[in-house]
Amino acid sequence: MMLIRAALLDAPEQGRLRFVEDGALLLEGARIQDAGRAEDLLPRHAGIEVHDLRPLWVLPGLIDLHTHLPQLEAVAQDGLTLLDWLETHIFPTEARFADPVHAKEVARAFFRGCLREGTTTVVAYGSSHPEAAELAFREAETAGLRAVLGPALMDRNAPVALLRSADRALFELESLGNAWHGRHGRLELAVAPRFAPSCTPTLMRGAAAVAARFDAVIETHLAETPAEIAWVENLFPEAPHYTGVYEAMGLLGPRTLLGHGIHLSAEERDVLRASGASIVHCPRSNAFLQSGTMPLRRWLEEGLPVGLGTDVAAGPSLSMFEEMGFACQAAKLRGEPIGVATALHLATLGGARALGWEARLGTLDAGKEADFILVDPALADPLGRESSEPQTVLSHLLYRARPGLVRGAYVQGVRCL
Repeated sequence: MMLIRAALLDAPEQGRLRFVEDGALLLEGARIQDAGRAEDLLPRHAGIEVHDLRPLWVLPGLIDLHTHLPQLEAVAQDGLTLLDWLETHIFPTEARFADPVHAKEVARAFFRGCLREGTTTVVAYGSSHPEAAELAFREAETAGLRAVLGPALMDRNAPVALLRSADRALFELESLGNAWHGRHGRLELAVAPRFAPSCTPTLMRGAAAVAARFDAVIETHLAETPAEIAWVENLFPEAPHYTGVYEAMGLLGPRTLLGHGIHLSAEERDVLRASGASIVHCPRSNAFLQSGTMPLRRWLEEGLPVGLGTDVAAGPSLSMFEEMGFACQAAKLRGEPIGVATALHLATLGGARALGWEARLGTLDAGKEADFILVDPALADPLGRESSEPQTVLSHLLYRARPGLVRGAYVQGVRCL
C-alpha cells in the first residue's frame, strides 16, 4: 500500500470540476482504495508510506479513443482532403508495416509517446498486417499502458498490399483475439473495419460476429466528409444513410466507437442514440483535412455519447491535452462553447463510458483502478508560477501544453512513466 499526496483534479460531470488542493490517494495493488483530503486520509491510514508529490497535480489518465498507430511517421502531410490524403500518404505508410522491424520500431515509439502525453488508455488502428498487430500488442504489454488494438480490416478499394480477403482477415483477427484479448486486464482486441467503402458486407458482418464473440470494441469511421458520404451512398444504394450501413451489418452497439461523426442527419443521430454507440470527436484532424467542424455541444445536448481522439496522422500529435484545447476552440468557432471542464470530462470519464469502463476508470474515486497521471502546472503557466485555481490551471494545461508537462503515468497502480 502507498499514499500519494498531491492536488487532485477530475471532472465527474460535463461542465464540473472536482478539486482537492491538498489531496491524497491510497493505492493498494491495482486500485484506489481511498481518496480525498490529505488531512483526512493521513490520520486514517497512519503508518502507510507517504509519497509527497506536491506541487504536482494528479489527474485521471487520459483516454484516446481514436488514433492510428502505423501513421505516426506521416503526421503533418498537408494540403489534401481525406480520400486523396489516404491514397497519397497513408496507404503507402501503412504498407511499410509488412516489415516487422519497422512495425516494432514505430509501435515502441507510439506507446512511449502516448505515455509522455498523459494517455494511459489508447484505442488504435493498426495496419492490416497480422504480424504487425502481434508486435503492437507486445510493445503495449511492455510499455504498461492500457491498449485496445486491432488491424485495419479492408478487402476492397485499397492498394493490393493492404487488402486481405474476408475469410483470411477474420481468421487472423480471431487468432489475435484468442492470444491477447483480456490479457493483464488492460489489453483488448479492437475489431476495426476501416470504413464502409473499404469493406464488403461479408467482411463487416463477419467482423460484427467476431466482436460479439469477444465482447470486443468495434471502431470505424463515420460521416467524416461529404465526398466519403457520397461514395458510401453509391456503394450501398439500399441503405437509408451511412449510419444505416453499419446498423444493417450489426456493427452498432454500446462498445462501438465511430470516428468523426461530423455530418450526421437527425435520423442517423436517432439510430446512434438507440444503439448506444459513441462518437469520437477528433477536432484537429477535422481541421487538418478540411473535413468540417463537428457541432459538439449540440451532439452532447442531444444525448449522443462523445469521447475524444487524436486521430494521428491527420491529427499532428498524440497529445490529448492539445486535442482538448482544440475541441474548445473549435466549439467556440461555432458559437457553441463547451468549456475546459467538459473537455476534461470527455477525455477521461467520457472515454471510459464509451468503452463500458466507467466503473473502472475516468475519475479519482475510491474503488476505481489506479490509472492516473502527474502534471506540473507551473510548466504551462506563462510566468512559471504555481496556482491553486483549478479552472485557470486546466485552461493552461489545455491551451499551453508543453513537453515535459506530464511528470508521471500510472496504470493499474504501476508507474509506466
